[in-house]
Amino acid sequence: MIRWSTVLGRAGVYTLAISTVFLSLLPIMWLVLTSFRPSIEITSPRLMLLPRDPTLQNYIDVFTRYKTTQYLANSMVVSLSVVATNLIIGPPAAYALARFRFRGERLVFALIILCRMIPIVTAMVPLFIVFSVLGLLNTYLGLIVAHTAFKLPVTIWVLRSFFMDVPKELDEAARIDGCSTFGALVRIALPLVKPGLAAAGVLAFLWTWNDLIVTLILSISDSTATLSLGLTKFVLEYGVDWGPMTAAGVIVFIPTLAFIFIAQRYLVHGLAVGGIRE
Repeated sequence: MIRWSTVLGRAGVYTLAISTVFLSLLPIMWLVLTSFRPSIEITSPRLMLLPRDPTLQNYIDVFTRYKTTQYLANSMVVSLSVVATNLIIGPPAAYALARFRFRGERLVFALIILCRMIPIVTAMVPLFIVFSVLGLLNTYLGLIVAHTAFKLPVTIWVLRSFFMDVPKELDEAARIDGCSTFGALVRIALPLVKPGLAAAGVLAFLWTWNDLIVTLILSISDSTATLSLGLTKFVLEYGVDWGPMTAAGVIVFIPTLAFIFIAQRYLVHGLAVGGIRE
């Protein structure tokens, strides 16, 4: 016997889920479609769902009229470097907070979280002054150090929760077998927190890739400008170059999707390995 209440309930859930996905993807779909429209269609007052005369000229203009290639390279260098620094510095700090007990432990962890809660804008003026004195303005090193400082607290917070779920008995067994504390971290704890490493890496990459304010303050020329800052170059003196801007917008989110898909594979693999070893 068919239970109509169950059927209607499932239909409602599916309808709500599909509607949510559609509304979430609608801006991206519109961005992609607009990137293939000629300028006359973009500025036309008539609403056209699909381009009547699709063109690749907007993508050609992005790379010929603007320094998009350089912006893209800068974004990749800075974002991947920040991911690397977070995954090198973050795990030992998170492991220490999860495993060792010392006076002021909660205060230290609270200060780490507080550093992330402080709005980045409030730190920009002193950061600009300090980096100016140190000669780090308009350099890759300056951008990497600044981004690492702002993203590292979240990396430590995320990884600490993963390390706390790893049984301490595994660390003790490793030490009995002759491992040092660092050896127990590398050989035992890190393989079991691969999901946390993947999550922390994804967050660090996305927040760095999409960041504007740090690059805007610390990059004073195109030599270190990232894609997020490069998008502002499409706002011209007498208007906005909508076609190339939408094409650049598509280019911006393609690497993020690729990075998420790659990290997702390792995330699932890490969950499986962690479940087997536990």
